[in-house]
Amino acid sequence: MKSPVRPSLAALATFLLATALFAQEKTAVAQLGFFSGSWRGTSSSGAAAEELISAPEGGVIVSAGREFQNGKCTFYDLVVFAEKDGAVILIPHPNGKRSADVFPLVKLEAGAKRALFENPQHDFPRTFTYELTAPDHLRITLAGVMKGQPATEVYDFQRAK
Repeated sequence: MKSPVRPSLAALATFLLATALFAQEKTAVAQLGFFSGSWRGTSSSGAAAEELISAPEGGVIVSAGREFQNGKCTFYDLVVFAEKDGAVILIPHPNGKRSADVFPLVKLEAGAKRALFENPQHDFPRTFTYELTAPDHLRITLAGVMKGQPATEVYDFQRAK
């Protein structure tokens, strides 16, 4: 005679495991919500810049950015933050074209509100760091190698009103 408890325990264990995995996936991208918002500022190269970063709904964040020189848009990009195979990844789309390179989240300092994405095989940028340095101040730092030399581009943003 089979015990009716075993199937119930197995079903409960499966449900709890599925719930835990689902919660982990939703939570990882949701933890990046600290940099959501509308931001305006400048880049270290002197360009005016803006970044519009969505809330982390449905496990995805979408960011659209533009840079301006002398009143003209000189660069724009779309960045997608999503989950793949249990990891959070950054997928850049410079000038609207999806890059073949992805940048996994390698370090999240939730208390410091800092997230580091890295792809060591890429030249520039090799890393993207998003950091909320104050409630209304976002710094995005791109670092890597250009023409054989270390290079960094820093974007300092204030929350747009």
